[in-house]
Amino acid sequence: MFRELGHKYVAMKYDYQAEFKAWPIGLLIALVSAFFGLVFAAPGEIKIYAENLSDEIVGKIALAGPMANTIFALIFLAIAALTAPLKSNSSVFELIFLISGVGFSVNSFLAAFNLLPIYTLDGLKVIKWNVGLWLVVFSISVIMMLLSITIGVENMVKFLIDMHL
Repeated sequence: MFRELGHKYVAMKYDYQAEFKAWPIGLLIALVSAFFGLVFAAPGEIKIYAENLSDEIVGKIALAGPMANTIFALIFLAIAALTAPLKSNSSVFELIFLISGVGFSVNSFLAAFNLLPIYTLDGLKVIKWNVGLWLVVFSISVIMMLLSITIGVENMVKFLIDMHL
């Protein structure tokens, strides 16, 4: 949801009217896919009411969503790093650590996925505006996602703690 709010905030920053439009079929797909262990959520989109938007404005609005996911991923990683030393002493801190790890992984994936240069996703809109910026942001999100998949959040946190960050 914060991803969509990121789009809305940037659109409103440029004085465009923007509102969330629910997609009932997307909500149904999310519900059904959850029963199969993989949630594909597409609850809706931000509709911007404007004509003749420049590629720059469209790119900035599009980039806001994946950037919200990236920021949340890093916040979750920081929370995981702060709670990791305490998790062996408390089931509450262990739960917070686990939720934070999942939050990092999910948000990293969402940022990378939405930056794919595919029609309707944010990546193509960002590329039309600024290829170099897209490459940097997409690379960072893919690296974060791959670290989550390959070494895992727990090992990432151990590395951060060992580095005294």
